[in-house]
Amino acid sequence: MILINCKNKILGRISSIISKIIINFNFFKKNILLFLFNINYLLIKKNFFIKHSGYIGNIKILKINNINLIKKSIFKMLPKNKQRIFFMKKIFFFENYII
Repeated sequence: MILINCKNKILGRISSIISKIIINFNFFKKNILLFLFNINYLLIKKNFFIKHSGYIGNIKILKINNINLIKKSIFKMLPKNKQRIFFMKKIFFFENYII
């Protein structure tokens, strides 16, 4: 079991560290779980994202939850194979403090 505190950390740095931990450990033979907490206190430069389909006047401004944002960033940093979904199931996300 690995506990990672995300308070006052940058999103890209945390997600790269987590992906390196996942890649280097052999998760198939070991029962290792990752717990991320204090996700509400991540340092994110943008609070909104712009989505455009290419058609005229089709700009959408999206607000993404911090949990979904860190899930996407970790998911895209993992190797592109069938094990990626298995690795993501071993990560648990918590928004607030764990006592």
